[in-house]
Amino acid sequence: MNDDPPFSSTYDLEKTPEKGVELVLKPTAAERDRIAGWLKIEALQTLHAVVKLTRAASGRFTYRCHFDADVVQACVVTLEPVPAHVAEDFERFFQMAPRTARGPQKRGRKPAPAAEILVPDVDEDAPEMLESSVIDIAAPLLEELSLSLDPYPRKPGVEFTQPEEAPADAPESPFAVLGKLKRS
Repeated sequence: MNDDPPFSSTYDLEKTPEKGVELVLKPTAAERDRIAGWLKIEALQTLHAVVKLTRAASGRFTYRCHFDADVVQACVVTLEPVPAHVAEDFERFFQMAPRTARGPQKRGRKPAPAAEILVPDVDEDAPEMLESSVIDIAAPLLEELSLSLDPYPRKPGVEFTQPEEAPADAPESPFAVLGKLKRS
């Protein structure tokens, strides 16, 4: 996957009503093709997501999503197409970073150095800090879709078998012949 998102949909969290908002994401066929290329899968036949954004507290938002997708991946054994249906529910939390008020700078004075901030271990339930109220609501969807794909898809009934060992009467390797010459 590269860093450029193949699909995005922005939303301004400041416009979220008190009761919350429900947004539907349904990429077009061309967008699904770009997503499939980004995921390195054969095809993304359908993708439908419902995102619910609610205000949880002052500057804090909850993002809940349910998505359904029909994907086609290549079998890791035969490289034949393997269709699959993926359905997931997940949630994320966002926190708007507090705005700092800066007064006018006095002439000839340098700003005070920023205080060093020690960041504790990352808590998975801690909200993601946002510098802007505008977020890409498709980004978490794409992340979760990529994580929900089978890393080793196989066609039903296909098993990976070890290749048979070389027959005993196989010719010696050139290195084995050189090793014998060196010893004699």
